[in-house]
Formats: sequence, C-alpha cells, structure tokens
Amino acid sequence: MKIYVTLFVAGIIVTGLILANSGSRVMGAQAPDGKAIFLVNCAVCHQATGQGGGPYPPLAANPDVNQVDSANLIQTVLNGRTGPIMVNGTQYGGNMPSWRGELSNAEIAAVLTYVRTAWHNSGPSVSEDQVAAARAPEALSGAQLFATKCATCHQPTGQGTNTYPPLASNPVVLAADPSAMIGVIVNGRTGPLNVNGKSFNNQMPTWKGQLTDASIAAVATYIRSAWGNNASPVTEEQVAAIGSPVSVQVGASVYAKNCAACHQANGEGGVGPALAGNPHVNIANPTPMLTTILQGRNEMPSWRGQLAASDIAAVATFVRSSWGNNAGPVTVQDVKAIK
Repeated sequence: MKIYVTLFVAGIIVTGLILANSGSRVMGAQAPDGKAIFLVNCAVCHQATGQGGGPYPPLAANPDVNQVDSANLIQTVLNGRTGPIMVNGTQYGGNMPSWRGELSNAEIAAVLTYVRTAWHNSGPSVSEDQVAAARAPEALSGAQLFATKCATCHQPTGQGTNTYPPLASNPVVLAADPSAMIGVIVNGRTGPLNVNGKSFNNQMPTWKGQLTDASIAAVATYIRSAWGNNASPVTEEQVAAIGSPVSVQVGASVYAKNCAACHQANGEGGVGPALAGNPHVNIANPTPMLTTILQGRNEMPSWRGQLAASDIAAVATFVRSSWGNNAGPVTVQDVKAIK
C-alpha cells in the first residue's frame, strides 16, 4: 500500500512540475517581433521592402547588413550615424538616429535579425548578448583600435598603399592643431587628396556613431605618436567639438533624387522655376530659400519631415554653388532656425 501511495504522490509532484513549467512558458514575456519593430521604427526611411529611398540607403542586398560580423551594424543602431555612406556604388546622406535609449537589447537583436534575413538577405542572426556587449564595450587602446579599424587600408606600419594615403609623416597628422585630422576621422572624406607629392582618391568612411569620442581620441593619439610621428595627443573634448560638415556631394545626391524632376538636372527649371541664376537662391541670407524648402510654396512641396536638416543644408548648399550660382554654404543650424 505504501508503494502505491508513494507512486501516487510522486505522480502528483511530477504533474505539478510539468504544469508549472508549461505555465511559465505561457505566462513568460513574449519574444520581440523584429518585423513589427522594423515597420514601426525603420520602414519610414528604409521602406517596408528594405529598398530605401531618397537619402536613406537600402537594407536589401546591403553588404554591411549581410556581413558575418554584426558588430558595426549593432553599433550603427545603438549610436546612430551621420555623414555620407556608399552602398552598392550609390552615395546616401540621411541621418540614422541612435536607438540606444529607445529600444531594449532584445528588441535591437530582434529587428537586426529580421533585417539580416528579410528580402533575400542572408546574414546570421543577432543575439541579445551581442547587443548587450556592444552597449557597454570594453575600452580598447588606440593601437588596438587602429589594428582592427584602420590597418587594412593604411597598413599596420602606417605607410598606406597606392590607394590609401600614408599616416606616417603625413602633414595633416603632424599638424599642431589636430582638428583637420579629427574631422576626417569623425566625418569621413571623399575626393582627391595629395600627401607628400603623391595623389590619392578614395573614400574614408565616417566613424561618427561607429566609435565613441573617447575611442576616436585614443586612435588619433596613437596615430600622431606612431611610426616616428611626434605630435601632441588628442582629447575627447577636441573630438566632441568637431561637428558634421555640410557635404556638397550629399547635396548633389539629394537634389538628383528629389529636385531634378521639377527643376532639371542643370537647374534650368521645367515644372519648377530655374534655380540657376535665381536671385532667391543667390542672396546672402539663405532664410527665404530655406523657408520655401521647409514650408513649401505653390507647387513646391514641404520637405520638413521628409529630409533631415543635414540633407536640406546639403542640398541648399549644392544649389547655391552650382550652375554659376555663387552664394555661401548653408549650415544645419540655419535650417533648424526656420520655424
């Protein structure tokens, strides 16, 4: 009799454990839905199809999205990104906001996993632990950062290649004022460059949003003191003081995608008025022109909320300096001052 009682009690206990575990699965928090998060937060810029639009790059077939190593992608979502970016041969300039304070580690992991597997992408999934590690990364020395982020192009010896300029004995690196060098690291650079009598023409990516100010200061300090360089160290405060420049190249891209249909590629006008030689464009104070762009006028739509302030500044600067126009550049602050 005792054996049957014991078995009966044991059966109750096992059944209770099964029900408890089943209940915990039912009552537990539901995993975040990466697709739903994308549609609510990301699709307005990158489109529900992942094809991007205007100044915002596509995520479908994007090499950065499909990389095996997800570290840069996670950092972009956590910290945001500014400045020009090239994707599949096309330049984009839309600002990526920081989602660090808006989405949890689990939500960022879910949406990145969705992006890396949607629209025929084939990137590996992203785990919550990977996002957590990126949110509070271990500090690296300037030498370590250079080895992981810069040496592929500039070489471990700082001698560069036929495509990428040397950093050893580079006058910009050795300048007493490091602001020009910091600006290149922070904002990136495109176009021809001459270093010690030799020409280079390649793209330096922007590291704003990819590296913290402290990390940029560390790697800049390392570069300014390595390979025989003997320049002063760079502080985090000096890095923080470098803002994002207005890029005429980005402005040209924004114009081609959003404005040329009405104003024509040569600025001679069509559906919209000519911008070449337009007094409204060429006056010293850009406020009237910016007001028209932001608020719209007659057949001109309002671009407020459609383009980032940096993109509006870039396209206005492009228009004011193209087709014989000779007006001064427009700053992001100029755009933000328009109510």
